[in-house]
Amino acid sequence: MRIIEPLELKFEVSNWALDPELALIDTILELFPNLIKMFEEDITQGRPSSNFGRQDTPSVEQILRAAIYKQMKNLDYRSLEYAQEDSRICELFLKINRHRPYSFQVWQKYISRIGEQKLEKFMVALNKIAINEDLEDLEDFRQDSTVIETNIHYPTNNSLVWDCVKKMERLLKHLKKEIGNFIHGKYGKKVKKLYFKINVSKNEEERLELFVKQLKLFKDSINEVSEIIKQKESLGITVKAVKAPGSFRSIITIDGNSVFYDRTERNIK
Repeated sequence: MRIIEPLELKFEVSNWALDPELALIDTILELFPNLIKMFEEDITQGRPSSNFGRQDTPSVEQILRAAIYKQMKNLDYRSLEYAQEDSRICELFLKINRHRPYSFQVWQKYISRIGEQKLEKFMVALNKIAINEDLEDLEDFRQDSTVIETNIHYPTNNSLVWDCVKKMERLLKHLKKEIGNFIHGKYGKKVKKLYFKINVSKNEEERLELFVKQLKLFKDSINEVSEIIKQKESLGITVKAVKAPGSFRSIITIDGNSVFYDRTERNIK
């Protein structure tokens, strides 16, 4: 496998004005070949490089360029295989021979070898080059995050009350570590037991009766938390709970800042 793609005489002129971002990356990779050599170990997996043989595998430079193009254009491997034959800019950026394009299996095999640590080093080196060349002033940052799909439970009255009590139990444990020991009723287990009973009950009247018990425990737990915090007035934290028609509300004031919580009526399920 070759590291750097050898220089070839080509008569077509690339119109990089159509994609200035790719043009910039192409220029950087041409001027700084050490960026390409950073990925040699991952891609070749320790095998010595060679300019001889069948030449049926892409070079390390081509694999890196393909990985960059795939990521920038948000392509899968099959779309990358199609783009190398359909797009003139893609062909020039990847430095491939139009008569010998590579399959999506080949791209997947080698691009997937690129490790996370080498990518991090590559991004650091790329940013250093951008700063030295006055391409980046570090005044503005753009950050992306990964979104992971997960299931959530349906927001019924039953589940919302249980979520609130569970949250209070968790916060009370943290509070105990900070302000010392105190005694509380531990309503979490009782509310959790009623939560499961309501879910499995098929009788509407029975569910309503269980839910009323759950609301009473919920109210007791709010009052208990209020009393615990009132005992620690030195913290500057006060809590008051009020009951309004059709809802349960609580106002928490911390150092003069009020946080308002409102749980409106929902169907009991």
